[in-house]
Amino acid sequence: MGGEIIFLVPAVFGFAAVATVGGTLVLWLVWLGAHRWSPLSRRTGSSRFPVGVAASVLLVISLPVGCMRACQPVPQPESARTVAAFEVPLTTAVDRADFLTILAADAAAEGLDVKVETAEEMERNAEISPIRRSSIHAIVYRAGDIHQIEARVSDQFHLGHVWISFSQGEDVALARRFRDRLMSRTIERWPETLSVPVAQTGALPLKEDLVRGDHGYDIDPTKLAGYVCGTAPGNAPQSACD
Repeated sequence: MGGEIIFLVPAVFGFAAVATVGGTLVLWLVWLGAHRWSPLSRRTGSSRFPVGVAASVLLVISLPVGCMRACQPVPQPESARTVAAFEVPLTTAVDRADFLTILAADAAAEGLDVKVETAEEMERNAEISPIRRSSIHAIVYRAGDIHQIEARVSDQFHLGHVWISFSQGEDVALARRFRDRLMSRTIERWPETLSVPVAQTGALPLKEDLVRGDHGYDIDPTKLAGYVCGTAPGNAPQSACD
């Protein structure tokens, strides 16, 4: 929902805190054992364990390690795989409000919930990272489980071009009914709606890597290698390639 960093930062600092405290404790126990059992003639230096120095060194080491761990790609369940996406021309606040009304009604018809980011939340995300600025941001999820996302609506990273993407879902039949119902009403209301291709890697292409085709967007042939299993960059989503 554009606030991934909100979850990333606590994960990094949480790992660093546990590693620092745990590592300092282990070093203290080792130092204590060595200090206690070594002969008096071999004892040199301070008789106090350098807690501050040990903790500082461990913190400096654990922060980048924690960042690397938190940023590693996490295998996605099959239900989270993106199966379809569209660009809806919601160019005004009225368009966006009308679309959210349709979205909420069609979601409710299938027992799904909708979470819409407020203007204040979207502004906070933009303050954290200007490229995350958006005019609409919403998710549709299975009732009671916000992690079971059925659809996302956003123009984040392509401001002014609203995309809605659909997941396969745990209940494939339900997900298909919801998708068909919503897109039927959406295309009726906004006939200029365009399809957005889902890459072989499972990723949605960058807006600048798309070209207009006969019935929607296609991936620019000169950029296609970045979205094909085996040639995509190492940081590209690989769930559909595994």
